Amino acid sequence: MINAVHHFSSRYLRHIPVLLLLLVCLWPLNLKAESHEYKLQQVKAAILFNIAKFVRWPEKAISQSPDHLTICHYRENTLSPAFQSIYGKRAQHRTVNDKLIGTLAGADQCAILFIPLTQLRAFAEDQAHHGPLPVLTIADLTESYSTESSDSRAAVNLIRQGSRIGLDIYLPEVTRNGLTISSELLKLARVRR
Repeated sequence: MINAVHHFSSRYLRHIPVLLLLLVCLWPLNLKAESHEYKLQQVKAAILFNIAKFVRWPEKAISQSPDHLTICHYRENTLSPAFQSIYGKRAQHRTVNDKLIGTLAGADQCAILFIPLTQLRAFAEDQAHHGPLPVLTIADLTESYSTESSDSRAAVNLIRQGSRIGLDIYLPEVTRNGLTISSELLKLARVRR
């Protein structure tokens, strides 16, 4: 009996170095993938921050929250924890913060509404039952390889342009929400009228 246990344990103990080597080899790949995803989130957060500098909101909307420029996440926050890189910074004399909302009914304190690709359909349904809001809607279409931006009714769409992130601006939605986008930003984007 003791011999059988010794044989059993030594047989599996022999494999421990191989398992450890396998774990060591796979560990950096996992970190590299996480690092890439985190950097991509940081880039998207920086894009939102920079877009905010080129948008003018109606005075009534600013008076509701004069000290804060709230970037809301529609139904899920896909930029966490990278959003911290812009949290507390100032854009147009307002401090950037964020908030998670479940429907457009909760968007009254939002200056920007960031919509992940996975929530685009729910947003479209929600938007169809809602009037205009002084909120800049930005959809993240960078994970899509299709031409979904032509279907998106978000004011701004982050789109894939090769290995870069580009902008697609849907002017009817910008106008409907009472917003103005600087011509400098419009020059950098694909504009739909």
